[in-house]
Amino acid sequence: MHKTVNPDSTKAFLKKLYETALAPALPANAMKDLTWPSVSGRTYLLSVGKAATQMAEAIYDRLPDEAEGLIVTRQGYVHSGFAPADIPIIEASHPVPDAAGAKAAQAILSAVDELSENDLLLVLMSGGASALLPAPAESLSLSEKQAVTRALLHSGAPISEMNIVRKHLSAIKGGHLAARAWPATTHMIAISDIPGDDIAMIGSGPTLADSSTCCDTLAIARKHKISLPPSVEAQLENGTLETPKPDDLRMQRSTATLCATPADMCAAAAKAADAHGYEILMLGDALEGDALQIGRDHALQALSLKAQGRKVALISGGEATVMVRNPDGRGGRCSAYLLACALALKGEPDICGFAADSDGIDGSEDNAGAFLWPDILEAMGGPDYAAEMLNRDDSYLAFEKANGLLITGPSGTNVNDLRMLLIN
Repeated sequence: MHKTVNPDSTKAFLKKLYETALAPALPANAMKDLTWPSVSGRTYLLSVGKAATQMAEAIYDRLPDEAEGLIVTRQGYVHSGFAPADIPIIEASHPVPDAAGAKAAQAILSAVDELSENDLLLVLMSGGASALLPAPAESLSLSEKQAVTRALLHSGAPISEMNIVRKHLSAIKGGHLAARAWPATTHMIAISDIPGDDIAMIGSGPTLADSSTCCDTLAIARKHKISLPPSVEAQLENGTLETPKPDDLRMQRSTATLCATPADMCAAAAKAADAHGYEILMLGDALEGDALQIGRDHALQALSLKAQGRKVALISGGEATVMVRNPDGRGGRCSAYLLACALALKGEPDICGFAADSDGIDGSEDNAGAFLWPDILEAMGGPDYAAEMLNRDDSYLAFEKANGLLITGPSGTNVNDLRMLLIN
């Protein structure tokens, strides 16, 4: 039993659990036995997302000698040990797209236009790709797309709704990339950061047929009060911005497979906690909803389990959302969840835990997430101060004051968030 009340020891123990849970989702482990279609012509590799360099490195030695391609990842996410001479690496902005990503997207579209029936477009996809590869639909400028992206990020919309909007405002997402590459064969290998593992939602599905519609996009925008440029709204209304559907001929040579999922991470977390004698209570690997409410709910559940005298690990994955009220606030969904949880626990002894994004970055800060232990509210300056920080969307600052941030740097994968509460 992990009985220590020393915060440093507690944090070291929790960080080890986090690292153990991530192991099966790291590309070097998740991709070692994968195969893809063999073709007589050229192979063009596109690796895009927060794990782009690690995914490319995992299969690089198995690519044809003459393979070409492009790697696009978030700024600061390039794996320092991987520098292929023949495949350029571009770093672009996330979560709001920038000109570097737009330039990369146009380079990719030009490259796939040259592929023939005997060629292969091999796409390695991980979370973050939607922002890293912006190709605005005709009549939409990059600045307009940036504005829509910011509005989506602040709206509290779930990732599934955000990606439906992204698909219909893009010349590359929602199956458009595979349509441009046709008649070449297209195969995507993806790490899932989507609750429910809908592979057509990962990276907003650039190589897969899309079942959502322009009408869905308009409904989502109106639901969340997101202002669309008039020209775009008109094209959504008349169907001009519709995406390729499953019966589209150009989608018939496109296949896809998952190599790592949130369930893999949660299962590894459960195995690690079980090894330390914890009863496992798995709350699901695809939780969505308001991060603050989920945090409060999990705290109440933890208190109930403690009252029953049980030693339990509460484990969950998925992607909660935060309704941003302070655009200048500092904090992501994991730190917001955990601060709401800590406030609801009110310093209850014998309960500790963490919440962290598997990619190593919670929101736009430098932390993967944060730690929780019984005295953390006092370390923050008291519950009143902690509550004020939560109301100001400054959960990062609260945990920073308590020396409770979980900082790892980019992990090399992205299978959504992991939350663990340990009740002793």
